[in-house]
Amino acid sequence: MSGALGNIASNGGAIKNFLPGMVSGGLNSAFSGGNFLGGAIGSLSYTGNLFDNRITSTNLDFAGYRYSISEMLVSDDNTLIGGTEAEFSRDTVLKVEKAHYKNQFIRGSWQFVDESSDLSPYIRSQGYSFGGSRNRDLLVHGEKKAWGVTEVLTHNNILVWQRIYLPKGAFISLEQLDLTMGHEIFHSILNNARIPDVEKITGTNQRVRLHEYYTSRWEQEYIMFRK
Repeated sequence: MSGALGNIASNGGAIKNFLPGMVSGGLNSAFSGGNFLGGAIGSLSYTGNLFDNRITSTNLDFAGYRYSISEMLVSDDNTLIGGTEAEFSRDTVLKVEKAHYKNQFIRGSWQFVDESSDLSPYIRSQGYSFGGSRNRDLLVHGEKKAWGVTEVLTHNNILVWQRIYLPKGAFISLEQLDLTMGHEIFHSILNNARIPDVEKITGTNQRVRLHEYYTSRWEQEYIMFRK
């Protein structure tokens, strides 16, 4: 990828300057129908079917392919109690996407989860499962619970395909689903931009992954914006 994003991907200093603006800019664009990264990723193609976009195993026979996972872990800061009732359905996801995230989710598709078999073999191999009613119908990974998970496939560090898994529990309210979708889409945009997910030291000397750090910042601003 050329231009500004190419410079950002190879320049750690540029990442510091670029991403904070991207957080606030992304929040604004989410409500205006614009793209988080503007024309910078305009040349990438969008999926033809947001609910059926799987890559076949035969494509993985070549060197250079790599899977990765990002997740939105449940915490007090990102749990929205009450709110608007949301149906566990495709129409609900399309409604939220059209309202706030139109044209943001590139080379990606959605997967509903109400049983562990809805997760890909790779995600299950990494220890994820559907927790069921005892775990609020969320995704479970060891002792942790997740509102959503994004599975990414790259080839030589270039995005090939990505899929966001939404468990039934994320539909506890329209607001919770909205926040979960936005969080995972923000991850996907960082993947599209080929911004490396390196470790970062925060102001309180905590080690965090770069993608999660800025995604959580966007999440906090979004919650304040939506009150």
